[in-house]
Amino acid sequence: MKKKFNSLGVYIAVALLVALSLPVVLALTVLNETRASQIDEEMQRFVDEKLQTMQHSLILPVWSLDRSDMVAVLNGAMLDRQVVSVEILDPEGKSIIRLDDPQRGAGKLIARSAPLVMQRSQLDLNLGELRMVVSDEQLQRKLSGDKRFYTLVLLAQAVVSLLIIGGLVYRRILAPIGKLTEATERIQRGSFDARIAVPQQDEIGLLARHMEAMQGSLKTLFDEQAAILGNIPAGVLFVRDGRIAFFNGAAQALLGRHDTSLVGLPCEQVFVEPAQQAGYIAQTVARASGASGEIVLLRHGDGSSFPAELHTTLIEGGRQSDQIWVIIDVSQRLEDEARIDRLAFYDPVTDLPNKKLCMDRLRRGLGRMSSSGSCAAVMCIEVHRSDFAYGAVKADEAERFLVDCARRLSSCVSPDQTLARLEGEKFALLTELKGRELADGIKSCEALAHKLLAAFEDLQASLAGTSPCSLSVGINVLRHHDHAAEEVIMQAELAMVQARLAGRGVFRFFDPAMQALANQRSVLENELRQAVQQRQFVVHYQPQVSYEGDVVGAEALVRWQHPARDLVMPGHFIAVAEELGLMEEIGHQLLQQVCADMQAWQAEGLARDLVIAVNVSAQEFQSQHFVQRFCETLREHGIKTHSIKVELTESMMVDHVDEVIERMHALRAQAVSISLDDFGTGYSSLSYLGRFPIDQLKIDQSFVRRLHSDAATASIVRSIIMLGQSLELSIIAEGVETREQRDLLHAHGCTLYQGYWYGKPMPGEQFRLLLSHPQRYR
Repeated sequence: MKKKFNSLGVYIAVALLVALSLPVVLALTVLNETRASQIDEEMQRFVDEKLQTMQHSLILPVWSLDRSDMVAVLNGAMLDRQVVSVEILDPEGKSIIRLDDPQRGAGKLIARSAPLVMQRSQLDLNLGELRMVVSDEQLQRKLSGDKRFYTLVLLAQAVVSLLIIGGLVYRRILAPIGKLTEATERIQRGSFDARIAVPQQDEIGLLARHMEAMQGSLKTLFDEQAAILGNIPAGVLFVRDGRIAFFNGAAQALLGRHDTSLVGLPCEQVFVEPAQQAGYIAQTVARASGASGEIVLLRHGDGSSFPAELHTTLIEGGRQSDQIWVIIDVSQRLEDEARIDRLAFYDPVTDLPNKKLCMDRLRRGLGRMSSSGSCAAVMCIEVHRSDFAYGAVKADEAERFLVDCARRLSSCVSPDQTLARLEGEKFALLTELKGRELADGIKSCEALAHKLLAAFEDLQASLAGTSPCSLSVGINVLRHHDHAAEEVIMQAELAMVQARLAGRGVFRFFDPAMQALANQRSVLENELRQAVQQRQFVVHYQPQVSYEGDVVGAEALVRWQHPARDLVMPGHFIAVAEELGLMEEIGHQLLQQVCADMQAWQAEGLARDLVIAVNVSAQEFQSQHFVQRFCETLREHGIKTHSIKVELTESMMVDHVDEVIERMHALRAQAVSISLDDFGTGYSSLSYLGRFPIDQLKIDQSFVRRLHSDAATASIVRSIIMLGQSLELSIIAEGVETREQRDLLHAHGCTLYQGYWYGKPMPGEQFRLLLSHPQRYR
């Protein structure tokens, strides 16, 4: 539609209309103005003549006061339909006779008057005045008719002129130009055979002959280029606006598509990964020089793919989206290069990276450590078979053995780690450590070493009849990047020799301090397992006291009664116990001891209203049978459920919120109260807090310590207390060590306290004495 409105024919038609309309409008204006002036003059002349005639006819009747003659004269005037009214007035201005016709009031009214004077001797007698009102309606109607006639005549003349001029313009200008336009469109589509039929001899005809000559030149040029492109072995594509507009035979053969499927095809569809290659295309177009020799993966028409070297060039002087693509199939070249690379960087027997590639990746890894500050580890692994040393193994059997070793080692390695064969039966493993702490790095290296050793446990069975074999692993944890790659490998090999001397089938760290930490952790894990089996864990109680000084409860805290190291605090073993999955059993043993103590105290008449808070770990609380086992333990000892309070930490409630709430409701259904420990230090959302069926908030001791010195901390404590009060929860503060802390907490609304001000955690017997001899804490 827009193209039609922008055509030359429309412009010419509009110009003709404007050119012919202006004279018509001007002529109509002049004629109408002239005719209107003539009508006005005729009207004025008519009124003057009419008034003068009546003036002479009425002097005698008025003088003689002959009313019938006066009426006759006036009726004669009214016979003319242009006269609206006539009236005779006496000298005093009073009406003598008046005749009018109201229906003649249309149009423009002209009122005139003339004196009635009787000449007597030398004296003029004033007889009165004649008034007449005339309408120009009839003359206006005549003027309108004249205007319509003039308009029709001029319009007819303009239409005839427009048709004559338009026909000539179309025949001599528009039609030839239309033929030229069709010819250019054919040339644009690549059709050069049709002639341009414009026989006229004027300037347009000359232009047509020049265009026909240009068409012939272009046909010759295109034929020559097509012949050249058709004999080029590389594929050539012309891309316009992201679509293929032209291709040669080599490109069609490489892409395996028909002519109809290639022309107009979005160019990203020839790539195996269209989404990824779309970004490549955009970047290529943005470059002024295009891209030279980039390797891409193209799609064949049958669905297969092949690597190609793609050269893109922007057409000089063309649009930004016009490009020439040259495609060269490099499948064979890449296969040859890959074969050369594999021979240079990979072991031909195990297909693992060789020592050269291993050292290169190690150097690059040390460079990344320098920039990121991360940690890494290098493991040197040696497989031992005694018959290898004596040359008693055939070459094919040795290769099968090494391939099996590489497979077993590879099964323990993740994609971001590098396993390489150094020489003989020696392998190397490069890995980056996730954590920045030394203990975390040692732990992950130990886990990987155990996994490697476990992969070779059944190797002897799979190689029946062969000599015994074993594995030695040396570990070098890299905390600094200021070592050469050769030095790092040598240190790992030294650790491997230490592992071999230690009896094989073991691993050793190069750093003695790391080895000591590893040994210490291994000893701790074994001792923890024994501690669970031998029930070496004991319970200490820390009083929970009201503002009045009454002991209303206690928190049960676990301690490890180590046979050699005396009492071990939970900070030294809880994390390891959680990693070993022992916390569920430790928590159960702790609950059993608490129930046994409560049972004994209640038998003595003590602790009837006492509530003992038991800490429950996340591992223990996530057990599906936790609530059932917890309540069964209370029933076995005859302990009422409201006498035991479960303490949970905020961090436990971040994951699996719905499951946590479900178990909390199950505890509440058994009348077990729940306290939220360390409130304010975790990650609980306030939107969840309203859903948690808790009974108590415990203010963390880190807030209590800074209560006097930090105004922001005091505001946080006040907010926690106000929040608990609004939710109708009990509030208790831990870590209370001074009277000032207690008093300030009380001033903010906290009424329960726990801390060294009231007593340190104490064994059950000492706490029983406290209950039997109550004292007021003031």
